[in-house]
Formats: sequence, structure tokens, C-alpha cells
Amino acid sequence: MFRKSKTHRVVRLLLIFVAIVSAAGCANVVAPQGGPRDEDPPEVVRSEPPNYSTNYDGSNVRIFFNEFVRLENLRQKMLVSPPMKEMPEVRIRRRSIIMSINEELQENTTYNFFFGDAIKDITEGNSIPNFQFVVSTGDYVDSLSVRGEVKNAFDLNPEEGVYVMMYDEIYDSIPYKELPVYISRTDKEGRFEINNMRDGEYLMFALKDLNFNYIYDQPDEKIAFLDSLVVPEYVAEVEEPEDDEKKPDLDEEPEAEVEDVEPDLQEMVQPEEEIEDFEEDRLVSDENDTLDAFKKPDVNFYTLYLFKEKDTVQRISSVNFTPPGKLSVAFRIPFDSVYVEEYREPFERNWKFSEFSKNKDSLFIWLDNVERDSLYLKVWDGEHLIDTIKRSVKLREERRERPEERTLSLIPNHRTGRSFPYFEKLLLTAGNPIKKVEEERIEVLKNDSLPVEKSWEIFGRTGRRLMFDKEFEQDVKYGFVIPDSTVTDIFGLTNADTIRVSFTTSTIESYGMIMLNLTLPEEDNYYILQLMDGQDKVLKEKFINNSGEYFFHHLSPGDYRFKVIEDKRNSGEWDPGNYLRGMQPDPVYIMGEKIVVRQNWEHEVVWGVE
Repeated sequence: MFRKSKTHRVVRLLLIFVAIVSAAGCANVVAPQGGPRDEDPPEVVRSEPPNYSTNYDGSNVRIFFNEFVRLENLRQKMLVSPPMKEMPEVRIRRRSIIMSINEELQENTTYNFFFGDAIKDITEGNSIPNFQFVVSTGDYVDSLSVRGEVKNAFDLNPEEGVYVMMYDEIYDSIPYKELPVYISRTDKEGRFEINNMRDGEYLMFALKDLNFNYIYDQPDEKIAFLDSLVVPEYVAEVEEPEDDEKKPDLDEEPEAEVEDVEPDLQEMVQPEEEIEDFEEDRLVSDENDTLDAFKKPDVNFYTLYLFKEKDTVQRISSVNFTPPGKLSVAFRIPFDSVYVEEYREPFERNWKFSEFSKNKDSLFIWLDNVERDSLYLKVWDGEHLIDTIKRSVKLREERRERPEERTLSLIPNHRTGRSFPYFEKLLLTAGNPIKKVEEERIEVLKNDSLPVEKSWEIFGRTGRRLMFDKEFEQDVKYGFVIPDSTVTDIFGLTNADTIRVSFTTSTIESYGMIMLNLTLPEEDNYYILQLMDGQDKVLKEKFINNSGEYFFHHLSPGDYRFKVIEDKRNSGEWDPGNYLRGMQPDPVYIMGEKIVVRQNWEHEVVWGVE
């Protein structure tokens, strides 16, 4: 009885196992393979009210699509022109979006709700490019337009995400106080377009808005403006689709059965590994690709140059004292001609060495044998008194007892492993002004064995540079040995370690040359001619005021191009503009094509600056 029961149970379990395996095999549904990937953006089926409606007096807009959609970065991408005090609330309901307007609309005004590419299908992420919805509270839809681009005033690169704003009240300070009547935002190419404007004259102003309030109220915000007023131009009327009756009605079911919820994204979105990355240009529409596909006529194209106004409020941001006697003063903005003076007990001798930072926003002062506990200094920028400084310069006793911890640094202008340009000088930059050099202790050899006549010079405003003042021969190996304690600074500190520098000089055949035949826009104006490398780093600079031939020698092989700055204020540098003074930034011209320089080649380049 026991054996029969056990055998029966085993057979029964085997039958169940076979049934499960068979069922699993039948239930294993394989997804169909192949077929084109969906790359079409959602299409608008209809809307309530229709797009470009007149005499609108409602508070809700509903737009229906041919598939489920989602919203992406709506806060950053959506614009309303003219701007509203409170942005509309936008939510998803099935295959539609509902926009609720929470404030009273102005009379006889055309409103443009610009969504950018914020509306995407829910499966593939295809977006509707430059989608906009337009209604008018008056009897007609305004149909005038302006378009253009915004460039960086200094490097002429396109500026993305800049608000371009139009004002119908014309007074200088309006961008500081009022919201614009029309607004747009630049795309990746720096281009913008404002449609559905009414006739009139407008002030055009661009703003890199840091706090997103459409007001120029931050010192670090960048701006651009036109010198003259803008009159919008006519754009062809919108062509409404003629086959509306063929569009399926997605709202046939009773309203009570429509759920006011977003679809379950987890169920509808493909697994992440199956979603391809889209090329960026798929999401950027062509200039003539709009919702209602009409051909734009040729209209004026405006270019604005974005800049940050120069901050004119100067003050000291920090003061530091570094033993044994270096005072560092940092400033909020670059200065013109800063200097300091002791106002409590003026010195009767030269008591300091002064040096500016490269961009003139810091002042370094080395004290020369100042036997005082504190200094009382006035800091001037030209004729303007910036501030006063009281600073203790007395060293702590423990620092006085351990002077051996402090040494003099010497840094050569040569990188190990690289050839040294034969036409340059070997420089060693000291951490403090140099007082004495024992030249007889320095060894200089050519090709490892031939002594070279020594000639060293201390130079620079503060005497912090030591230069080997002899010309080098081409393709020759040089070696320098500077023993410890050879160089002494004004505080009695010396170099602690032996410094060794070795290199082989280059040859003239290693370089190329450019002869630039330049034609300037206007003669006798002040210009700055700059030679830039492939990364737009300025390598050489000439101050010129006439067209002609300009030579650039000893150029390493690589890519180069030229830049011309029209120095309207004769300041010796590029100057930004000033809005309230009506001053535009200095015009900049950049050569479009790069020049490929080869070894031992002379390149003749012709550039007519326009």
C-alpha cells in the first residue's frame, strides 16, 4: 500500500512538471522584430479654442494630439508673449494638454504661448520643434514679426538661452523697471524670432537673465541693445489645414469617463536600453519648419552683441601679509593706476617694491627693510581714494627664530624635454626681488663641455627676474648649473637647492611665417591686431591704425587665425558697452578660415576686414 501510494505521487508530480513546461513554452510570446523606429513628433489634431483664434475671453486652452505626450523642462522652455505676472498652469490629460490661465488678459492683445520643444511623445521622446499656440483677445491676430541673432560681443560666438525683449514705451531705463510687451529666447545658434506683433516702434533689448524675472537688475547679467528703434514687418498669414474632417476625434467618449491623470509612464515607456540617443539636430527645427508651415518673406535680420557692463565700483576685497615682508592687496575690479602711500609717518626713502598682476586686479608690495610694527596706508586708483589699510607687519618671535624654513624660489621659463626657442632668453623668476647674484658660481656649458661666456641681468619693475643675456645658437645643447645660495633676495633669503637647466635649441626651419595683407574698415582709427592659436588663445598682439602688411615670425606648426578689435576709446584693450550711455562694445572682427602653418613655410594671407 505504501509503495503504490509513493509511485502514484511521483507519476503525478512528473505530469504536473510537464504541464508547467508546456504552458511556459506556449506563453513565451516573442515580440515582433524589425520595423522602422518611430521618429515622428506628436501631431496636433485639434484644439479648443482653435489655434490663432480671435475674441478669446476664456481661461483654459486644450490641445489634442494623435498620441500620448509628456512635458519636459516646461518651466525653462515655455515663454508667454507678452509676459504674464503668473505663468499658466499646464497639465496632461490623456492625449491632450490643458493650459489654465490664472490672470485677466489684456484687451485687443495677441498672446503667443511658446512651448519650444517641451512637448514630446511618451515612447520615443520625439519633440514638436518650436511649438506655439496663439490667441487674440481682439478682432484679429497681429501678424508682424522681427527676427535676428545674438552673438557674444568679444568672440562672436552664438549665445543660447538669451531673452530678446521688445518695449513699446521708449525711455532709457525701461529694461530696469518694466516687463517687455514681447519676448523670445535664442536657440543653440543664437537665433530668435518674435511673431504676432502689432505695428509700432519698439526698443529691442537682450538679457542673459540670471534670476528669470525679465528685468535687468543684476550686475553680472549680460545685455545687448540696438541703437535705433525697430519696426516689425509683415509675415504671410497662417494657412489653416483643409482636411480637418479627416482628423480622428479623440474626445468622443463622455467627459465623465475621462480620467484627469497622466498615463502610467512605467507601462508606456520602452526599457532604457532600447531607446536610442537622438542626434541633437533632430530636435532643432529648420528655419522654415513651423507648426503651420508657411513661407517667411525676407525681413530685416537684426544682430545684437551681448556683453557685461564694466563694473565701475572699485574697492579692496582682501589684504594679506606674507612673511618676511610681502603685502598682497586684491581689488574687486581691475584698476587703472593704483598706488599706496604711508599717511601717518611718511617715509623719506624708497621703502617698497610694487608689482601688478597681469590682469591688474591685484597689487603686490615687498617691503624694503621697514623697521615698523604696523603700516597705515592710503590706496589710490588715479585720483580716487579707494580705501585705507592698517596692517601689522611685525613677525612673530617663533618665525624670527626659524629663518631657515624660508628660502628663495627660482622658476625657469623652460619645460624639461622640450626644445628651447633659439631666439628667446632664458629667464628665472624669483619669489621676491633679487638683491645679489654671484655670477662666478654659475656654470654654463655648450654641448656638455664648452664653457660659455656668462652675462646675467636682473630686470623687471621689482627686480624679480634673472635673465641670461646672450643669444643662443641654433640646434645646440646648453646646460646651466646654479648652485645653492647663489641668488640672494632683499630679505637675505637664498635658493636652497642647486638648479639645473638643460635643453637643445630649435632651428629656424622648425617654424613658419605669416605675412598678413590687411585692409581695415576705416583708416587712422585705433585697432588691436591679434594672432590666435587653434584654441583662440592670443599669442601676439600689435597696435595699428593703418592697413598694410604685417609679419608674424617664428610660428610653430599648427592652426592660427586673426582677430581685429576696433579700439574706439583708445584704451589699448577691448571695452564692453554701457547701456545708459548708449555705448556699444568695441567692434570685433574674426577671420573665418583658419591658417594652417607648416614648418619652413611662408604663408601670405589677404584679409579685408568688413
